[in-house]
Amino acid sequence: MHVLESDYLGPGQDLRDAIPAQTVVELDRITRWTVYRRLQELDVACECGCDRPLTVTIDTPTAALLVWSVVQTATLSKSSLTDHLERCWQQRSLR
Repeated sequence: MHVLESDYLGPGQDLRDAIPAQTVVELDRITRWTVYRRLQELDVACECGCDRPLTVTIDTPTAALLVWSVVQTATLSKSSLTDHLERCWQQRSLR
């Protein structure tokens, strides 16, 4: 995920107190629409038009995590996702 512009928090600000951040995410055309549709299914506020970038409103830590997760799922290779999942399972079994 490549963020083009965003309204980031200032020093000492808490995300829960911040104004929702409009973040523009640069993705290829097909991935952009796939991510857009999935974020809509998850009720994450976003906009996407023909030949326009995906704009996402991140207003909670949950929304930030959902955006990250959806973009990672759409852009990483299946082997990378499988490796990550296996590492998660290994960490869980160590507890």
